[in-house]
Amino acid sequence: MYSCALAIYRIRKLKPRLIIGFGSYASFPTLLAAKILSIPIVLHEQNTVLGRVNRFFFKSAKLIATSFPETKYAEGSKCVFTGNFVDIEAQGYSRAETVLNVLIIAGSQGANFFDDVVSSVICDLPVEVKERIRVTQQCTKKNINKVKSLYKSEGIDCELSEFFDDMESRLANAHLVISRAGATSIAEITIAERPAVYIPYPHSKDNHQFCNAKHIEDSGAAVMVEQNSNAKKNLGELLVDLLQNCQKLCDMANNTKKTRIRNGVTEFIKAIAQELS
Repeated sequence: MYSCALAIYRIRKLKPRLIIGFGSYASFPTLLAAKILSIPIVLHEQNTVLGRVNRFFFKSAKLIATSFPETKYAEGSKCVFTGNFVDIEAQGYSRAETVLNVLIIAGSQGANFFDDVVSSVICDLPVEVKERIRVTQQCTKKNINKVKSLYKSEGIDCELSEFFDDMESRLANAHLVISRAGATSIAEITIAERPAVYIPYPHSKDNHQFCNAKHIEDSGAAVMVEQNSNAKKNLGELLVDLLQNCQKLCDMANNTKKTRIRNGVTEFIKAIAQELS
């Protein structure tokens, strides 16, 4: 209640013509204050499933902008597909001639799975595959030395870091990306036209990461591996297939165009301008 009261106080001082919410629990007090003060609300949803806060304010909103062409619970004339907000451009995909660059993006949720299981799967690949790959991996700080030693023991060329601040160039050099299925990661990877293996975080709310990955998989631009008791086996078999079939990777890269995923900054600004006009 205090947060809502504070939001009402600040909104009255600022006198905004419009309030925009992006769906996190932190936006709830401000959106509630906007509703109480009868200030128009616009919502933006990153995932393929409308989040709980956005669902709560769905009827009150004048406009709901989505990052995916189809979003569960977001239906009707006031819903518009704009795209996600990422600062990246299409890279163009080049078939690997010698070295295959594998980029692994763990994200913040369940990163230990990537440090332990995904790294182990990479190390268990056939020798002829390991000799061709170079791994660039986002890794938790506490596990960097352990994972690096594991790769070194298998003769795998690697670069590990807790964070990469040049993701656009990393994606440009990647022939295959292994990642969680958060909305921003999917947008960056897909807009960069990179084939991907998505491992959705199994505890995401409303299972939205699974739904995000399914949209890309259905377009033929990625393959999804669920994090369960068979994950290690399924991921290993998939990587052997993909890393020995460059044409399949090229086809997946080309299929990213079918997903309709796009940078939504310009479209979102247009939608807001229209609401204010």
